[in-house]
Amino acid sequence: MTTATTKARDLVNLQSNDKAQAIDCLHLLPCAVKYSGPASTSTYFLPQQQPDLTYEATFRGRQLLGWKVHLPDSYTGHIVVDSVATSEASDSAFESEASDMPAAEQRVISSAGSFDSLTVWEHDRLPVKDDDEFITTLEWISVAASIHADCSDNCDETVE
Repeated sequence: MTTATTKARDLVNLQSNDKAQAIDCLHLLPCAVKYSGPASTSTYFLPQQQPDLTYEATFRGRQLLGWKVHLPDSYTGHIVVDSVATSEASDSAFESEASDMPAAEQRVISSAGSFDSLTVWEHDRLPVKDDDEFITTLEWISVAASIHADCSDNCDETVE
């Protein structure tokens, strides 16, 4: 009899979630909050749009300034939920051995929501385009597209 053990990190199952909704109000804060669970953010975090299309808010008594950043065309961001599902390991040909086999764990990553823009925040100043890691990363998407684009139609000269 053979037994198989599977660790959660060995199998990853990416699932789309039919219940996932488009999210209009997503924020990237310059801090780490060591809490995972429901929170009354609409009561305590109240961003105000300024006349120059920037945003201002406070979080735990600190001033935050931010602006809305749109993802490049044809890109969609996803908020993912990571969980470990346990299922009984069974094979129809070996039903009698299935009870001796340990339960298999499978990491399930599913989409809880999608977005096409988010507000990027910084303490006491607006996020600087050349200094913010997230904004700089978005610029690399267009650089990568340019590098990998087929330029045979646009290029008359060849580089030697």
